[in-house]
Amino acid sequence: MKTLFHVLIGVNFLSSCSNTLASFSEPHGRRNRHNRLDHNESRSVPLHSSNPRQLDSPLSRWFEGPCVSDSSPSTILGATLSKQLVASPQECTSYCDSNSLDIAGLRNGSECFCGPSLNNEATRVREQMCGGPDRTRLFGRNGALDRYGFGFTRIGQPITLPLLDSDLSSAVHDPLQSEATSHDQENVFQVPNLPPVAPPQDSTSSTSTTQVPVKAIIAHHMVGNVYSYSLGSWINDIRLAKSAGIDGFALNLGSGGPKSWQRKRIGDAFRAAESVGGFGMVFSFDMTVLRCDSQEDGDILRDYLMTWGPHPGHLTLPPAAGSPYQRILVSTFAGEYCTFGRGSVRDGWLSVITDPAIVSRLNSVGREIAFVPSWFARVEARQQEFSGAIQGDFFWNGGWPYGSHDVDWEADAYRLRYNPGSLYMTSVSPAFFTHYGPSSFNKNWIYRSDDWLYASRWEMLVDHRDEVSCVEIVTWNDYGESSYIGPIEGNQPNSEAWVNGFPHLGFLDMTAYYAQAFKTGTYPVIRDEKVYIWSRPHPRDADAPDPVGRPNFWDWTEDYLWALVFAASDGEFTLISGSNSQTFPVKSGVNKFKLPNAPGPIRGTLTRLGVPVLDVNPKSDFDFSLHPRNYNFNYFMAYK
Repeated sequence: MKTLFHVLIGVNFLSSCSNTLASFSEPHGRRNRHNRLDHNESRSVPLHSSNPRQLDSPLSRWFEGPCVSDSSPSTILGATLSKQLVASPQECTSYCDSNSLDIAGLRNGSECFCGPSLNNEATRVREQMCGGPDRTRLFGRNGALDRYGFGFTRIGQPITLPLLDSDLSSAVHDPLQSEATSHDQENVFQVPNLPPVAPPQDSTSSTSTTQVPVKAIIAHHMVGNVYSYSLGSWINDIRLAKSAGIDGFALNLGSGGPKSWQRKRIGDAFRAAESVGGFGMVFSFDMTVLRCDSQEDGDILRDYLMTWGPHPGHLTLPPAAGSPYQRILVSTFAGEYCTFGRGSVRDGWLSVITDPAIVSRLNSVGREIAFVPSWFARVEARQQEFSGAIQGDFFWNGGWPYGSHDVDWEADAYRLRYNPGSLYMTSVSPAFFTHYGPSSFNKNWIYRSDDWLYASRWEMLVDHRDEVSCVEIVTWNDYGESSYIGPIEGNQPNSEAWVNGFPHLGFLDMTAYYAQAFKTGTYPVIRDEKVYIWSRPHPRDADAPDPVGRPNFWDWTEDYLWALVFAASDGEFTLISGSNSQTFPVKSGVNKFKLPNAPGPIRGTLTRLGVPVLDVNPKSDFDFSLHPRNYNFNYFMAYK
């Protein structure tokens, strides 16, 4: 006897902003991954719904749809069996939610099965055949069945089911009020899900509450470093970033299967963004890790876009000229050679970005994709090869100079010259140092981060703001490359030796000043005075008994203590590095100072009329040493 199923269709609305010029190849195979397993627990959660065809779980929305039959639940679903019997469909869908699976099956009223997709053995039957023993009801979340003509699946090729009953009118998508609930174990946040709406008549008609002007500032967030994050961790990061004028996080991900822990952290990120408000997520697909050879490889990307593209926690940009749709920014790290089994890079990416199901879902909530990848080659051919397929360019390596010189605009001008779209996103970064040996990631080099790099690059972006749509801060939390501006938290990729004890929050603190200038075109008046000082812990040519060895390009940097003073009025500033000391005149505004390093502690003091106004003295937290045990070209930053 064939097992009969009843399908519920779910809708989940989740919201959204290189070629090298140097003589060496741009290194970009540099993502950090943790080989960890998911630890999912089965648990029952009381659910409430006045609509018998709509089931709400703490994570998603589940809807009733047509009946299908199959030889067994495991054949049609793939299937994951709950370790305990359940008392209701709500308990089953909650269990499947906790395992990040989109289709649930309740057999004999108490056996719960979950799976990522339907297969070709599914056959739709009439509604009245769903009752009785040896029957299974299917439930779909987040539009999980669109690909079959009545829903969308996370993983798997599109299939066509034989339809015997065409009445889908019962699967009506009703809006719910936003309701936040927390759970001690996982801090799950309930997301309101809105029904599809007609395309907007103007840019204010969308469901998004996170739209920003095309002068957006986004920080690159490494999902690979957040295994231990909770929902509260994301909320803390978002509030901290938002206070500095940052509009969103670009989520770098290199994993995304149905049971991937990264998928769960990404869900928390979107929920946290919606909870805080005025902040959004965008995707930065890491194509140095994600596969892109076959059509099936594109399913993970399509799934993320279908699932989270309509969400209120996704950052959106205003519509392009002549379009009624707000834009969700979709970016990459690399991917310039991806074909997704389509024969050409252009056709491969179009099969993902312009997938009809994705386009339809996004348009229904007044959105469309703006594809702005970060590609490291094929720059000059883009206007011809990718015209109409790409809406802009992201210059990842714009944040650092490619030699022993200051950062400049030359490389940006080159990228702009061949930009195939109207959007241009470039980068700003405080530093770059990575130190992995051949037995690890095998990358050991620096980029020159001297000359007040973070501030100087921001000033350059303000000067060229008419040419720049968005700025991506590289990064929030890439500890392995020393480019972080956020707190040191989460899970490091074996970078503790050069990260622990080297805070960078001063760079985040100064971001607010430059963010306002970039967005408005006017530098704010300084009322809250600041002093920032930062230094490497040893001379560039120091000898250390370090088996990894001195990093490549070590001679691109210089041995200085750097300082930045935000002053409301004139004064004096004394900078100290070991036995070296110098006092400089301070003018109202932003002042830049440097002092040659010497062994010992560092200090910076702003005074007026001989009275200290701000004194930054890290004392024993930092010491410049001539004889390090390991090479460390990361910066220690102190501020007040």
